[in-house]
Amino acid sequence: MASLLQDFRFGLRMLVKNPALSLIAVVTLGLGIGLTTTVFSIVNAAIIKGLPFENADELITVDRANAEQNINRSALPIHDFEAVREQQTGFAELAGFQWRTANLSEPGERPERIQGARVTGNMFGTLRVNAVLGRTIGAADVEPGATPVAVLGYDLWQDRYRGQQDVLGRTIRINGVTHTIIGVMPDGFEFPANEQLWTAFTDRAADFTREGNRPFINAFGRLKPGVSMDAAASQLATVFHQLGQTFPESNEGFTPFLQPYTKRFLGTEVYALLYTMLGAVLGVLLIASANVANLLLARATARTKEIAIRSALGASRLRVISQLLAEAVIIAGVGGVLGLGLGYLGIGWFKAAISVDPPPFWITFDMDTTVLVFVIFVTGMAALVSGIVPAVQASKADVNQLLNDEGRGSSSLKMGKFSGALVVTEIALSCGLLVASGLMIKSVTALKTIDLPFATENIFTARLNLISAEYPDTADRVGFYEDLLPRLAAIPGVDAATLSDGLPASGNGSRVFHVEGEAYETDRDYPFAREGIVTPGYFETFQTRVLQGRAFSNQDIPETLPVAVINETFLRMFFPDGDALGRRVRMGRSETTAEWLTVVGVVPDMKMEGIGNNDASPAGFYIPIAQSGVGNRVSIALRTQGDPMAAATAVRAKIAGIDPNLPIYDVLSMEEVIAEETWFYTTFGTLFMVFGGVALFLAAVGLYGVMSFAVSQRRTEMGVRMALGAQNRSLIGLVMKKGTIQLAIGLAIGLVIAFVAATPLELVLYEVDAHDPVVFGVIVVTLAVTGLVASLVPALRVTKVDPATALHAE
Repeated sequence: MASLLQDFRFGLRMLVKNPALSLIAVVTLGLGIGLTTTVFSIVNAAIIKGLPFENADELITVDRANAEQNINRSALPIHDFEAVREQQTGFAELAGFQWRTANLSEPGERPERIQGARVTGNMFGTLRVNAVLGRTIGAADVEPGATPVAVLGYDLWQDRYRGQQDVLGRTIRINGVTHTIIGVMPDGFEFPANEQLWTAFTDRAADFTREGNRPFINAFGRLKPGVSMDAAASQLATVFHQLGQTFPESNEGFTPFLQPYTKRFLGTEVYALLYTMLGAVLGVLLIASANVANLLLARATARTKEIAIRSALGASRLRVISQLLAEAVIIAGVGGVLGLGLGYLGIGWFKAAISVDPPPFWITFDMDTTVLVFVIFVTGMAALVSGIVPAVQASKADVNQLLNDEGRGSSSLKMGKFSGALVVTEIALSCGLLVASGLMIKSVTALKTIDLPFATENIFTARLNLISAEYPDTADRVGFYEDLLPRLAAIPGVDAATLSDGLPASGNGSRVFHVEGEAYETDRDYPFAREGIVTPGYFETFQTRVLQGRAFSNQDIPETLPVAVINETFLRMFFPDGDALGRRVRMGRSETTAEWLTVVGVVPDMKMEGIGNNDASPAGFYIPIAQSGVGNRVSIALRTQGDPMAAATAVRAKIAGIDPNLPIYDVLSMEEVIAEETWFYTTFGTLFMVFGGVALFLAAVGLYGVMSFAVSQRRTEMGVRMALGAQNRSLIGLVMKKGTIQLAIGLAIGLVIAFVAATPLELVLYEVDAHDPVVFGVIVVTLAVTGLVASLVPALRVTKVDPATALHAE
């Protein structure tokens, strides 16, 4: 122990003696560890920690898939859910839920929109979570005729009811139906994602037909002890096969699709992206460690005589290694502390970046024990990777040869092939990271420069959800909207107002349709397009110019000709002659009884497919709200003369004047709506840009350091060459040859890494090909130029060597 402490004290003195090298090494490792800590914290929160429930790894979701119908994953129709629950044998419990938007209202209280869920009677039991106050929903609560009950989330209980204990037994109205509060869940429980209100799922399969509209249930279960997910899936495959044979029209071709709950929620693509990010930052850390290894190897080379003397005086090889490794441990330790601080800053930035779209309740970004253990581990690995090889290399040199060697560049310890391999590794990893960074830069640039054909400034938006029990049919809903719209337009400072089933760039649903006069061989040949349901004034509100024909008017009512307005992509795809006005389309396939819609106008594409939905066609059409089967949910949009958010109070008042039990929610400016749609790309794009920038910096520093040291080691050789008449050009070429070869090998390997690693990035790329040849080319040129400059600067120093001085120094 005493010798170990002595090694650390000596190592610390040596580092203080060389402050520039020590600072570079600490900052290098600090950057690598800081980035790695940030990304590992994200991966830990999203994947590793998992759900905060007992034996959470046993919780598996059950969906269905159909390859022939291109259905990758779908919730279970109620008939399938009941059949699977009765016949499955792999789960101890099979429960389910439906996401539900809840309008919560009480006499004397402002109505509020709450994110909630309808749950089966065994859901809380399957999760093994109890109420902190009262009880949870049980089997008796889902029976037909049972008194409607509700369970509150902890935050809702605190915010709305100020944590009052007598909340139990209180009655509230949820979507127009009176419920009795029976319990409050613990702080932090928001299953299935960010819910704060739970009611009983009371539907029965017997009340619905298999072929008609029926509720779908998100099913999940807890595996029985000793039963694997694959075994449960195999047993369910038999159940699904039997359902397909018994009910071929609705169930043929469907198979079970099982996943861990967190993976099902986040998606396979996000998993792949997160692990790609983790691999990327580990690459940055490896580059940083390689840099420090080269620095320490250079120092060890310069200290060969000192090491030889120590060995000659009796120091064992293990003691020499221990002393040199102690320096690496000190550097890594200080770098780890710096990295931990950078990690805190990085996590704070990431939490702020995603605040526009909060993650599900189990994803919390904290420096917990797992993260701290990881930081300690990577710090130790960085110390080992950066320190062990230089120490071993220095300790194995021949003592007698070193002590007899009078030539600094002849037989003394050289950096050799290992150092060159480190440089090649740095360049290769940097190439992969820089390609990812380049793709992200191009993607973010595309987002920043996107030309939206609609106004975003001074646009107020909000959403409204009518209560089904009070607005049961289309006429009731249309009547409400027709009453509301002129009241909104009359608000002082409002220049235009509209209602729609979706905002521009937020994504509209797709409908199958056919064009009059076109023939389709099979039902699969019928096309799909985006459908927008809007009021007159929609295009005026967003200041979108009508390219052909006209927009909707107040004369487009149920008693007049059914009409539609199409966008430019729809025009190009289905009316390639450019003549669409007066042509007709109809929703549905050949058996449909829907009315024909006459095209009366053409407008620009308003991002009906959403931003970033690269695989979806932007073709779409609009129909007037008065002629549609509009649903309960609509979006409000107002174009104002000043601050759009100042209109919120007036909007609430206008709605309350018609129905005081209706809240508005998602109250945002249109610019905030766009930010919500694009945060994912900009946030992860920024991360990869940082990875690439740090990697480029480290690779350039590493190559420069190696070449600079190589030049200093060959000073005598160069002096001799110059004395014998060698020209500057040939000396520069001699020095740069090694760097150029290393650069070429590194780039070749790096391009392979980049090509493979680019595929998972497709999820966060906006209108950029993951294998964009321009990006690949620019990165190769950038790295090549950077590498050549890093090699050229030391090479130019060769021309300044005085042959006499160099030879005299030896």
